[in-house]
Formats: sequence, structure tokens, C-alpha cells
Amino acid sequence: MLLIACPRCGEEDRIAGTPDEAGVIRMSCEACGAAWERDVRLRCRLCGSENLLYTPRPLWEKGRGDQHTPAGRFDAYACGDCGGRDVTSGRPLPG
Repeated sequence: MLLIACPRCGEEDRIAGTPDEAGVIRMSCEACGAAWERDVRLRCRLCGSENLLYTPRPLWEKGRGDQHTPAGRFDAYACGDCGGRDVTSGRPLPG
């Protein structure tokens, strides 16, 4: 699974990164010398706000008949500005 590649040459293996205190990783490619920043701070995918509220969601496993058993949880975030739900996923839900 490809996690990150150089935007200039497409190199996947010779990538280096250094994090800073602001939540930005300064990336560089050892193959072609390209440098870029990767912002890893969580933001709402609907409005771009950083005002996110942690709202974990349960994962349910179907048992016998109508019974469901808790099987874990996944991290979800709601936006405090636009009211969107699960706003850090690939398909955020409007409020």
C-alpha cells in the first residue's frame, strides 16, 4: 500500500521527513532533491475548520437473530463550526 510518494519523481522508498511542533512534517526526496510540507493536523473536510470534537463510534458484530455484540470502536470527529459528522473520513456527512 502506497503511503506517500514524491510529487516530482514518484519515488516511494527514499523519502525522509522531520516533524515540527506545529503539526507539519517537512518532507524531502533523496532521489531528486524535492522538498515539500505535509500538514497532518485534522481538519473538517466540509468547511476546513480545525474546531473538531472527538466522537468515537461503536463497531457492532451481528450475532444470532437480532442480537448485536460490540466488536470495537473507530475514531470519528464532528465539526464544531459546520456541524458535520465524521468529517475526517473520505465521505463526511453534513450536519
